[in-house]
Amino acid sequence: MKKLLILLLVAVLCTGLCISASAQTCIQSLDSRCTVVASGACTLDLAVTLQLDGSEQPVFPIPSDAADITLNGQRASITSSGSYKLLSLAGITGGQPGTYSFHLHYSLPGVINPEEDDLVLTLPLLCGFAYPVESLTFSVTLPSQITTEPAFTSSYYQELIAAQLDVKISDNTLSGHTVRLKDHETLSMILPVTDEMFPQLAVTARVMGVMDLVVLGFAVLTALYFLLTMLPRRLHRETRTTAPDGVSAGDLQMWLSGSGVDFSLLVVTWAQLGYLRIQLDGDRVLLHKRMDMGNERSLFENRCFRNLFGARQTVDGTGSRYARLCRDIWGKTPRAKEIYRPLSGNPRIFRLLALISGMLSGFLLASAFAPHSLLLKLLLALVSTLLSAMVQAGGCAMPRRQKQPVMIGALCSTVWLLLGLFSGEWLLCLLMILFQFAVGLAAVYGGRRTPLGHQTMEQIFNLRRHLIFGSSQNMAQLLKGNPNYFHEMLPYALALGVDHRFARHFNRLQLQECSYLVTNSQGKLSASQWAKLLRSTVDALDAKAKQLPLERFKRK
Repeated sequence: MKKLLILLLVAVLCTGLCISASAQTCIQSLDSRCTVVASGACTLDLAVTLQLDGSEQPVFPIPSDAADITLNGQRASITSSGSYKLLSLAGITGGQPGTYSFHLHYSLPGVINPEEDDLVLTLPLLCGFAYPVESLTFSVTLPSQITTEPAFTSSYYQELIAAQLDVKISDNTLSGHTVRLKDHETLSMILPVTDEMFPQLAVTARVMGVMDLVVLGFAVLTALYFLLTMLPRRLHRETRTTAPDGVSAGDLQMWLSGSGVDFSLLVVTWAQLGYLRIQLDGDRVLLHKRMDMGNERSLFENRCFRNLFGARQTVDGTGSRYARLCRDIWGKTPRAKEIYRPLSGNPRIFRLLALISGMLSGFLLASAFAPHSLLLKLLLALVSTLLSAMVQAGGCAMPRRQKQPVMIGALCSTVWLLLGLFSGEWLLCLLMILFQFAVGLAAVYGGRRTPLGHQTMEQIFNLRRHLIFGSSQNMAQLLKGNPNYFHEMLPYALALGVDHRFARHFNRLQLQECSYLVTNSQGKLSASQWAKLLRSTVDALDAKAKQLPLERFKRK
């Protein structure tokens, strides 16, 4: 009986030796070579050895955004399936079992993705082949030296797959190897990269982060503040050829924008009314008192007139005494309560909110240049705040006679835009320039006004439109009815910053002498010459007052 069992065992063993071994379908080896360039694009070259058992028609999955796909240098047959593209291997295997080697090439348009304030390389190394992978070797080459550690994840082992990988880093190349991956396994590498390695992507690929939302939030808050507390009523257009009743050229800007009285133009108004005469004496502007001011003018004007002359009959308008008085009166708004309602928004708060947006945008600019430099962030925040203030001032000065702030605002806008171009944040800088300019302009015209304030502003706007767009024929008719019309309206045109455009309506017409401005010129002057003369006179009256803060600074 024992001998019989031995014979049966020998027979079974002999039968097993006669049966051929059956090989399992798998990838015997996969060698992946990845090259990532500075633009963030990646090319992959895969050398694959496939062991096929039976008549299967295998497909090789690759990422859905893969492009420039070739199989052994030829165009491949591809179908889409969810998040992958399936590359048919039928042309390689012919549906016959055996061992096959092939070369696959494709590119990925962008494997660098921003996450918060950092850039991250996310590279799919294996996309879930339906059969096991016996051996996987990969290398990833980057534009510069690798200074961070990679992380790996798979569909089966998740982050634990890193324990099965042998990874090495040498200069700008990362290589790795693993054995025996399950069927349908995926493998991805995540590697934080530096901004210096991908400088363009550090700027252009940045998604809206926390700081962006903060800047946008303050911009929206600024707009809401204006809409809820400062938005004026709609102005009605009508033809107006004269100044509003009771509004002089000196306090025109006070009614228009709530700013202080323009003392030099107030002096010109007094000269128009006959209280004094303005004489140009070389580089000096002399003010000769003609009569005292009575209760026909406001208490504020009476007090200013007495402070100007005192016991004198003549005052040097280019001297220090006039300059100090001019500086003291510039900030006065004697009729502010008649202009705005008590609950009207404050233009200073409105502009301050916009300045905060400009300051925070400086942090974004610094992040584009050097994201980890706190000193640069503080410096560009300060620079952006100053640029915002200058651009706002340019917007505020647009409807006024001072054109210097407009020029400074334009220069600051150019500097700001150049910073944006160098950093790649040109769109942010352009939007911020337009925003700050609009805030400055809105701060001038904004504010909930009283019925009188609204009516006066409406009349000023209609007058300004007439001074700019009135026809030459209409101006000639007005001048024919009132020979002093040009000289009466010129101070208002100067206060609104449209004196040269107003003078052009009169062409080269020679006008009679001005009753309130005495010059040494012989013969009649044209409208443009009178406009230039009055502007230079008022600038001379203001010149010393503008120098006072600088002189005080020098003395200190």
